[in-house]
Amino acid sequence: MNALKLLLLLLAVLVLGQTTQWPVADQAALALGGLIVFAWLWSRLSLRGLTLERTLTADRAQVGGVVREQIVLRNTGRLGKLWLEAADRSTLPGHAAGRALHVRGRSSAAWEVVTPCVRRGRYRLGPMMLRGGDPLGIFPARLTAPDAHDVVVYPAMVPLPDAPAPVAALDGGVTQDRRTQNVTPSIAGVRDYTPGDAYNRISWSQTARRGRLMVKEFDRDQTADVWLVLDLDRAVHLPADRRPRLEPDAAGVWPIEAWLDSTEEYAVAIAASLAHHFLSEGRNVGLIATGAHLEIQTLDRGDRQLVKMLESLAVVTADGHSPLAEMLLAEGRRFTRQAGLVAITPSTDDRWVGALSELAARGVRTSAVVVEPSTFGDAPPSLLAVSALLAAAIPTQLVKYGDRLAATLSAAASSNPVGQMRRR
Repeated sequence: MNALKLLLLLLAVLVLGQTTQWPVADQAALALGGLIVFAWLWSRLSLRGLTLERTLTADRAQVGGVVREQIVLRNTGRLGKLWLEAADRSTLPGHAAGRALHVRGRSSAAWEVVTPCVRRGRYRLGPMMLRGGDPLGIFPARLTAPDAHDVVVYPAMVPLPDAPAPVAALDGGVTQDRRTQNVTPSIAGVRDYTPGDAYNRISWSQTARRGRLMVKEFDRDQTADVWLVLDLDRAVHLPADRRPRLEPDAAGVWPIEAWLDSTEEYAVAIAASLAHHFLSEGRNVGLIATGAHLEIQTLDRGDRQLVKMLESLAVVTADGHSPLAEMLLAEGRRFTRQAGLVAITPSTDDRWVGALSELAARGVRTSAVVVEPSTFGDAPPSLLAVSALLAAAIPTQLVKYGDRLAATLSAAASSNPVGQMRRR
């Protein structure tokens, strides 16, 4: 726009000089013409020879952690680049990678961007838009550096040192006389060592007795499988209408709950924490999330299963249209007597309690974690649903806005009268 105005001014001065024969107008036109040519050449050279590199420390992070990115802008030309602006187009919330800078000839400028992760999801870092031009801003120049990276922010997850109260009563399942690659407390026997076997599986007592390397084999242990059912019905979730009353610790670190600002984020964080806890116990864990697209992670165990579940939980949203009760009935065939079921929901509709009771009547060991919606905003309390759960002798844990998840979920099962009833 500035260039167009300057060209119109030049044209007007030329017309004035030709019609009035005023020599000052001719000199002004000559000066304006030289200025335009100079500015155009400067603009053309302002971004030539620039390359940009972005390096991520890791492409996976977690709510409460940070994403570290190193950005290097190199100038391969002899002339320095002045008045450069790097405008970032990343989608990660709070990722302020833009800079105003200059780079000397055949030199580089580097800076590190540290972004706190406040929201789970899949994000794009980049591309970067470089803006330059002449000193007067007559001919702005733009260059897009296409280097970009994907980063996934996993949901908040807290360690649970004790057995979560709603499912503390889950006993072991039936013995499975099947060999497994995982180390379990159940040793099935020993066999001869073969190349590739881990050294920590060598039975040294049997090796000394038999005079050759012997390796332990394991059976699947007797712990019960666990299904986590995450209610993502849009109609039952709501955002918090205020900030929680939480304070940072002595080191200035905020508790993980400070980043959870809705019933959806609380429910997802609970699912991730329970998944990590049960998988660390060596259990088979499955996940069903009732969003617009039903997300199902079949029963499995180990670190690989945890990564798969965190990948799913990082991107799920409360966009479903099916009530939890319908999903429990539709997917009831997946829940067997050898499995426990944990329903995680903020729903105050007690119909899902009836569906859970039907599964319990079939021998499925059921439990529930209820995220109390009335503590987040204008919503009815879950009193009826919790009362129905207690009446059905279903172990239940109530989580309120601002609660410390580690303390709430790890509440001693002995303090839960429903849990005691289940054990008896």
